[in-house]
Amino acid sequence: MARKTHRPDDILWTVTAVDINAVLSQKYAKQKLSNNGRDVFSSSRGISSSNQDMSSGDLEHTGEACDISLGEVLDTKYPRKSLVKLFEEKLIHINGHKATPKDAISVDDEIWIAMAKEKIDHDPIEMDLSVLYEDEDLFIVDKPSGVTVNSKDQLSLANGVAHYFKDHGIKRKVRFLNRLDRDTTGCIVIAKSGLAQSLYQQQMDDNTFEKWYMATVEGIVEADEDSLVFPMERSADGIHYEVNAKGKETRTDFSVLCRHASQSVDNSVNKFKNSVDIGLKNVDIELDVDKNNPNVDKTVYKSNKCGYSEVLVRLYTGKTHQIRVAFSYIGHPLVGDTLYGAQPTGQPFQLRAQKVVFTHMRTGERITVTA
Repeated sequence: MARKTHRPDDILWTVTAVDINAVLSQKYAKQKLSNNGRDVFSSSRGISSSNQDMSSGDLEHTGEACDISLGEVLDTKYPRKSLVKLFEEKLIHINGHKATPKDAISVDDEIWIAMAKEKIDHDPIEMDLSVLYEDEDLFIVDKPSGVTVNSKDQLSLANGVAHYFKDHGIKRKVRFLNRLDRDTTGCIVIAKSGLAQSLYQQQMDDNTFEKWYMATVEGIVEADEDSLVFPMERSADGIHYEVNAKGKETRTDFSVLCRHASQSVDNSVNKFKNSVDIGLKNVDIELDVDKNNPNVDKTVYKSNKCGYSEVLVRLYTGKTHQIRVAFSYIGHPLVGDTLYGAQPTGQPFQLRAQKVVFTHMRTGERITVTA
């Protein structure tokens, strides 16, 4: 429902010449494409078709002569589908008045996008959450081993997040942006609104939202780094996933951090004890993939094969079991991952979502969150 007061998580901004020029540039590019590459832009929009090379300054001078709609400006900032419900519920305003996508807009207009209240969609159950990062739009926690992300009829991380939301007055659905297997630990990302979900999903689709993992695999991986590009799909048994020409293409990049010949090693798994502190120790503003990072876990496992390797992995696609399948396929299953051919260790396999990197939807800063 529409409301008249601002809340801390609402989006408020003033239209600038940069916003108008972004729309004009987009129109100009589309017009060029529709005219088979000719530098022609509709004169009915106030821009002469004789312009052969329009600079940003030229666009700025012509902006006042063009009819720019609110929808066109928002299209340069947010996925269109994420705004439909907000318009339907009258939650987008121009200068304090309810707006439609067709309303004209100009420099210095005030835009207010009100975030809708929602009902929490999971049973709130108290859980000891390790919070890595939180802002108005995202909530990132360190998922422990042995817990599913969202499973029906059993306690899952979704219940713990729902309890946190209820306890902190966050009246929103629980929207997971990534999924981790039961025994995989590390960064799990939750969007607090449909708008945030759509925008950050778009970043994932174009790989500006980076997902980094740490894994320990059987054997000595000879290549220092590689990009594993394989088509994958669910196998006939309905449990495994496999490399199959009929499947969807996946990409898994890795670099080897260290190699260990046969030696006695610690059998323990996922010794991560983070407090519920969301201080800046977990957050960076710049991307820095440091192989000597003290946050990189060095817990390893016994293996009946000759040695093991520790690898840093960047996931470009999000197929179920993708990392596990990719390394099994090249002959180096994750240590302890018996589902994909590894020797039993008596412990869960080690795979940790070690880091996520994204562009903040409000400030444009690059944020790095490390588990």
